[in-house]
Amino acid sequence: MILELVEVDRPKSLNEKVSEFLAKPPQPVLRFYGDISTELANGRHILFAVRNGLPVPLLYGVYAEARYNALTNYIGKTDHISPFSVDNWRLTLDTRQPAQVELRVGLIPLEILTDKVQLAI
Repeated sequence: MILELVEVDRPKSLNEKVSEFLAKPPQPVLRFYGDISTELANGRHILFAVRNGLPVPLLYGVYAEARYNALTNYIGKTDHISPFSVDNWRLTLDTRQPAQVELRVGLIPLEILTDKVQLAI
């Protein structure tokens, strides 16, 4: 099984960042937020977002682990996030079989886990 983890954000204007900040109250650490949805029409995609509620830029890592039929695949990506900003991500699975997926987000270089979610798709 091949996993592909891609950030799908486009640069946001100052107005978009301000309205995004006002729409959702800040959180103290990196968190997954919003709907974690799966798209089955064009393959198996998991769409999710990571939010920084702190007034400082952060370096963070997103780690995905998928299991199906006794096989395990693992992938990690590192990115930076601006203060009070949101990064959108898409995880693509190349299997149509039921799978257990675990997503984790943490601060780099300390590797402090700040949030984790488990999905069955």
